[in-house]
Amino acid sequence: MVLKFNNCAFDPDLARIERDNSAHALTPQTMRMLQALVDNRHRVMPKDELVRAVWGDRIISDASLSTAIKETRLAVGDTGREQHTIKTIHGHGFRFVADILPDAGEEQPRTPAKMVDAHRNNRPTIAVFPFQMLGSDAADAFVADGLTEQVIVNLSHFRELFVFSRRTTSQMAERGLQPDALLREFGVDYFVEGSIRKSSPRIRVTVQVSATDTGEILLTDQFDRNDDLADLIDIQDEIARLIVGRVASRYGTVADHIDRKTRRGDASTWEICELIARFHEFYRTYTPELHAFLRDAFPKALERDAGASLGWACYATVLLEEHRFHINQRPGVDALGEAHAAARNAVKADPADAFAQTALATIRFYQGDVAGFHDAAERALSLNDGHADVLAELGHCFAFLGEEARAIALLDRAIALSPNHPGWYHFAHCWRMARVGDVESALLEISRFPTPGFFWFHAHLAWFHAELGNLDQARSEVAIMRDLYPDFETQAHEELDLPCYAELRDRAIAAWRQAGIEIRQPEAPVNEVQPVRQ
Repeated sequence: MVLKFNNCAFDPDLARIERDNSAHALTPQTMRMLQALVDNRHRVMPKDELVRAVWGDRIISDASLSTAIKETRLAVGDTGREQHTIKTIHGHGFRFVADILPDAGEEQPRTPAKMVDAHRNNRPTIAVFPFQMLGSDAADAFVADGLTEQVIVNLSHFRELFVFSRRTTSQMAERGLQPDALLREFGVDYFVEGSIRKSSPRIRVTVQVSATDTGEILLTDQFDRNDDLADLIDIQDEIARLIVGRVASRYGTVADHIDRKTRRGDASTWEICELIARFHEFYRTYTPELHAFLRDAFPKALERDAGASLGWACYATVLLEEHRFHINQRPGVDALGEAHAAARNAVKADPADAFAQTALATIRFYQGDVAGFHDAAERALSLNDGHADVLAELGHCFAFLGEEARAIALLDRAIALSPNHPGWYHFAHCWRMARVGDVESALLEISRFPTPGFFWFHAHLAWFHAELGNLDQARSEVAIMRDLYPDFETQAHEELDLPCYAELRDRAIAAWRQAGIEIRQPEAPVNEVQPVRQ
């Protein structure tokens, strides 16, 4: 199929491109690069993913990549300065930004951009309209332009969303389409719009997210910062991250709207979307019934959609929770091994999915593969450092490895990005407070985001209440602990075998004993020294 954009006609089957009525043969390298960028035009392609698409497993230098990009730009009539077709997104990768034009010889839908094949990709679609600069000098328009661009870039890192290009959303905005027309003509499910006011020394950004099916405003928020020109790029980056955190958070109003649509059956084309929404409900509540439902339902859905990277990653995490939190444990089943296989499928389906890399990293951590954990964790953070679950999950692994400062920094950012979040985001904060003796603050911290029915939530409450002398409350929590994890008395030392938290482990065990649960010391073999786990 010939693809037309700008003044070009790209024919992958013949490995050639026609530009300005002149045909040019493409080298295999240029053709693969152009095809990869066109296929992924809805998002930014990171450098390493583009390298894999063009060269496979070969090791390529940055200079070779730059030369190949230059040749591809030359083929489509771009230059390094004039990036009408292939745009460099500094610090992130490359994106094909030209609109694919319809073939005049084919019968066309009502508008060229209708649906943009978005629902074929089984993902909710989102359009970011140009932010407006209010009551300011025209010379300040670059502030709004930069923020719009950064929000689009950051949203494109969330692989579960289809993000429209800036050129397409600019066309939508110029036409002044109402929400129902955006849905009907372009297939937009959600749209983001915002404004910026400058009144030195302050700058205020207002953002609003709406649903096209009802016109309902799902989210409004404001961000105030100093308008220091020297720090403007950092300010834009920070606000863009916060905006995207509110929009893409799996625990916010947009996610809730998606969940409601799938439960009503209004989004039947999002084949695996409902299971992913239910997974995040489980990730917040840890209810055994929902865990059992997801463990049974995901394999059947993934048989029908084996390329659903996020589905595989969620399924891998469900299996991981069976292993690490003993939820619905199956005797004789290697849940961790099954989780590892599912995580590998997630990464194979989409190597640039940050949550897939996070699932793989976390599972490697629990397998004792610290080097493998670091490799996948760093890749996940480079792919999307604005995904709250990625930051929180990896942050706790870093805490278990003794890297507390990095862990707390990641968790603080996760909490800022997603004000509505699971209670387990706060565990490492509680450990830090308990370490310095501020148990009252630790109790307050764990209580602010309750997760009733999750074993470790009740274990923390029992520990802190006992240390504070609230033995009646501690005994109540211990009773719940026994119901949730009957073998904890014999397994506690193995569960808490983390050298960097040895002091806290001993304090917690002493508190639980005080509340009435008998934690048994592990039995060492006679005349044999117990090895120290690293």
